[in-house]
Amino acid sequence: MGSLIEYFKKKTAVNVLERAIKHAQKVQECVIELNDGVIILLKERDLEKAFDVFHKVDLLEGDADAIRREIQRDISKGELNPSVRIDLSHLIKRLDDVANCANGVSRRITTIPVIFWEQSSEKTISLILDMMKTTVECVSFLDKLVTDLLEERKKINEFSNQINKLEHEVDLINIKLRKSLQETDYKVNSFTIFTVGNIFDIMEAISDAIETVADYIMQILASVTAL
Repeated sequence: MGSLIEYFKKKTAVNVLERAIKHAQKVQECVIELNDGVIILLKERDLEKAFDVFHKVDLLEGDADAIRREIQRDISKGELNPSVRIDLSHLIKRLDDVANCANGVSRRITTIPVIFWEQSSEKTISLILDMMKTTVECVSFLDKLVTDLLEERKKINEFSNQINKLEHEVDLINIKLRKSLQETDYKVNSFTIFTVGNIFDIMEAISDAIETVADYIMQILASVTAL
């Protein structure tokens, strides 16, 4: 993986680097828009406006996919060391997983009947909002981490540690959320309960996917240090 860092230093890599940073920014936008949609849904209770925002997440995820494909075309055409091509592909794929998780939540949450949210306690709503807020903080460091990897590589450890810390906070909030959900006697059908559980699984997976990117970047950095 050390050869990937060397590739980033070459002038021929500028186009790929610019697109990789753009890809990371688009991934971040997906998570931010998801958070906005959740706030509108659970606090403002404006379903139409919330669904418009969730649709925007879908469009942003499509944009991220398009950038990913452009990067893959670029690296397949270039005269790259096979290990560089594989490492860069893995990095972009892991980034794309973050956007996919955000979009997975946005698509499923629109299927939940409004009565479920109306029956949810203030504690439950607050925990959902806290989970998303912490996830947004987490993805903000992901954007910084990727940019630093592709440019100066001075704060990778700092950003990675922040991501690990925030991912752990999301895990703790999720445990509290699961307990809170079970304290309410919901009057909805079983499939709704199943779908809600699936939504929160994927919501938690956003920060897991972010941490996976951070861990992979740390592997890249460690391989360079070992050379």
